[in-house]
Amino acid sequence: MTSETDQTKTSDRIQLNLRLDGKKYLLEAIKDAAKEERTSVNSWVVKVLESALGMEPANTMPTGEDLEATVASVLDKLLADKLVNIKSQLKAEILGESAA
Repeated sequence: MTSETDQTKTSDRIQLNLRLDGKKYLLEAIKDAAKEERTSVNSWVVKVLESALGMEPANTMPTGEDLEATVASVLDKLLADKLVNIKSQLKAEILGESAA
């Protein structure tokens, strides 16, 4: 059970639907920036809007989306490193066998 301070009340949850017609590059740049900061697209955009309006960004708790983005980023890096290591080992084994 969570308290009201732990979770946004449904009645306080408002939405801004923003169309980016013909600006797929902008959406991709936003996604990349959010990923770099290990936050959700929503959190990143809200922070940028608050900053642009001269408001102090709200100190928000990470959302599930924020945590998912962070975990995905870390896992991507770990898996990429592991893949490079496996490829190196396979290459060494293949070269070692062909030299024998």
